[in-house]
Amino acid sequence: MSTKSRVLLVDDDIDILLALSDYLRQEGFEVETVETGAAALQKSTTSSYDAVLLDVGLPDRDGIEVLNDLSRMRPELPVILLTAFTSLRNTADPVILDRAFAYLIKPYKRQEVKSALHRACLARQAVIGTLPGYSTPTVPIETFPSLLQPSPTGDSLDTETQPICKLTAYEQLAEYVQLMQFAFDHVPNGILVADSNKHLRFANQAACDALGYTREELQTLRIPDIAPNHDNAQFRQRLESLRNGQPLSYTSVHRTKNGQEFPIEISIYLLNFQGQEFTCAVTQRIQVPNEKAAEGKNPHEIPEPS
Repeated sequence: MSTKSRVLLVDDDIDILLALSDYLRQEGFEVETVETGAAALQKSTTSSYDAVLLDVGLPDRDGIEVLNDLSRMRPELPVILLTAFTSLRNTADPVILDRAFAYLIKPYKRQEVKSALHRACLARQAVIGTLPGYSTPTVPIETFPSLLQPSPTGDSLDTETQPICKLTAYEQLAEYVQLMQFAFDHVPNGILVADSNKHLRFANQAACDALGYTREELQTLRIPDIAPNHDNAQFRQRLESLRNGQPLSYTSVHRTKNGQEFPIEISIYLLNFQGQEFTCAVTQRIQVPNEKAAEGKNPHEIPEPS
């Protein structure tokens, strides 16, 4: 499964489509291109994208009208406008214009486009895909909270000292998610989060390293796939205690991708997020003093932690 951010590029200028799509693919995006507003709307209903890069001047429809339709059809999808008009704020309906995630003034710089797309994709992923238990909203998101400022057209952009835009609430959420992921990935203990159906929804780097799976692979598995001793009946007996805030700690084993089992200490916490229950397991490998002696033992005979 591809982990690249998917971008829909909408422009009737073939040269721009080719040049920009080649550049964005080199920068790690997955890009599809269309030349009309009608094609953009059709693609958005049949395919999933992380962001749309939309030219205002299209041959069949005004780009602002396309933005308006996209914001109603796919309110969670960030749309970045490309325009040659510096007076866009004065000529377009501000209610519709505020539904854009950002707009860039032509001639734009490639670095500007890449930076805006990275922020847009992170924002969308934070809203609908990254947080445990979050699915596509059933209540429409009315707009993105604010419009990013137009890009400068004079001096070259220094991305270290001159940010191209102000943060929106969506971007702040995306950066917060990134920070949490970074923090969890630098915790030495393994951290695993599973939903009520025992599907793994989150794993930090320590858990991935210990089990030998990538994060994407772990998110296709269930608890019994990595915990051969998992006793569902015993766990349900302790569920009420977990709901009352009491953690559950015990020793067990985990099974790696290549089938090896190793002893662990595990602490389970129950999380309630947006009305759904998740179990958070914090694990630590038990160091067996004599590995050779341990090889002859039943792997289910877990030594007591010291």
